[in-house]
Amino acid sequence: MTDFIPPLPTASETGLPSNIAAGICAIFPLFGGIIFYLIEKKDQFVRHWAVQGIYFGGAWCVLSIAISILAGIFSHMPLIGLLFIILFGMLQFVVGLGGLILWIIGIIKAFTGERWEYPFVSAYGKKILPNLS
Repeated sequence: MTDFIPPLPTASETGLPSNIAAGICAIFPLFGGIIFYLIEKKDQFVRHWAVQGIYFGGAWCVLSIAISILAGIFSHMPLIGLLFIILFGMLQFVVGLGGLILWIIGIIKAFTGERWEYPFVSAYGKKILPNLS
């Protein structure tokens, strides 16, 4: 005889447990955040992580693109172009590594059911998009 374990109760419109939906928002920051923000209306925990995913994913993409554009522009300068290539390459590495670390921390926090905000990104995102949260 097998034991039947009922599914976890959830107030979610997606049918997923809150921590799983929040984890998906953290794994796919920008796109998962947008999708769950549009789908989920009841579960405030999932909406929190959806907003965090939108802020973090958007900031990470914009920062990476901005660094690449600046590197492309300043690398063509005579005599000091090589210096700018090295400088922007190191900056891109630091942004990528920092983003990777924050991304992993966000995934762990979301799957464990903890409410957490990305440092700097969330505060700045709330200033730019105050109606999103």
